[in-house]
Amino acid sequence: MLLSDPGRFIINALYLVPALMLGLVAHEVAHAAVAVARGDQTPRLDGRLSLDPRHHLDPLGTLVVFFIYFGWGRPLRLNPYRMRTSLDPALVWLAGPLASLLVAIALSIPLKLLLASGYVGFDSPLFQLILVAFYFTVVLAVVNIIPIPGLDGYNILGALFRRRYSRFFFRVDASRQTILVVAVLVVLFAPFVLRSSSLFDLFYDPVSHVLLGSSIRPIGF
Repeated sequence: MLLSDPGRFIINALYLVPALMLGLVAHEVAHAAVAVARGDQTPRLDGRLSLDPRHHLDPLGTLVVFFIYFGWGRPLRLNPYRMRTSLDPALVWLAGPLASLLVAIALSIPLKLLLASGYVGFDSPLFQLILVAFYFTVVLAVVNIIPIPGLDGYNILGALFRRRYSRFFFRVDASRQTILVVAVLVVLFAPFVLRSSSLFDLFYDPVSHVLLGSSIRPIGF
């Protein structure tokens, strides 16, 4: 879109900035808060309980948001041996997607009210601002539970089964770079195969149907 429609790209980027600040910060703070609550003070010492985006945003993970509408935050340092139970690390990684889902649910309320009121059009800046934040947080919640290295879903499985299946996780970790490159290529080229604007629409549409009653996507997404 940057080359085909630079004006639309800039508008989308402006809408994505507050979505990024809200969605990604809430996601990362949730991880940190659960870790601290379960006994590991490492995230507190690293400043990860702060709402200041500078403590959470990863440069590359932030940059790609403007191109694929999905990103990631800085890696969270954890010491699972300080936690109360062996299940606590899994709860930490689950907290992020759950927080994103709760933010999406909260955002769906003003969206439905604005739609029902009839006073604000679909293409109004206010509606698009909230809708972009809704889209981003839904994608952040659902995609993150996929068990791919680097995502929360993989971390959850690792927290639960790494000791029992250490050889398997060792092999996956050794191939992490290759897996991530393949995942990025799938995201980039899947729209040409699926004839959809984005692979993430497959994850977004069912949630949007449940929370909004239909699949409503932001303009240009």
